Amino acid sequence: MALILDLKSDRWRALNRFIELLYNLLNDNLVSIIALPEDTITIYDSNVLVVVERLDRDVSLKVAEAALKVNEQFKSTISYMITTKEDGETIEKFKKIRNTPT
Repeated sequence: MALILDLKSDRWRALNRFIELLYNLLNDNLVSIIALPEDTITIYDSNVLVVVERLDRDVSLKVAEAALKVNEQFKSTISYMITTKEDGETIEKFKKIRNTPT
């Protein structure tokens, strides 16, 4: 599957900033980020899945902080969900939507 990023798109610039912030805040705890193709497509009211090694209050607060910063800066909205790498069911739901042709 090809990954095509419209570098002028507000959505992709917002996602890029969110990823950058999470990478800096979570370091080795960040496993992956699965972004759905559009703001309007959601699972559990979320358009981005943040997958971490360990999930605790500190991680939740850091992800919330990153989302707030991005949502203030861009028109596109980051509506996130956090899970651990062991939550295969949720990860597969996000991957399935991501791979659905539009």
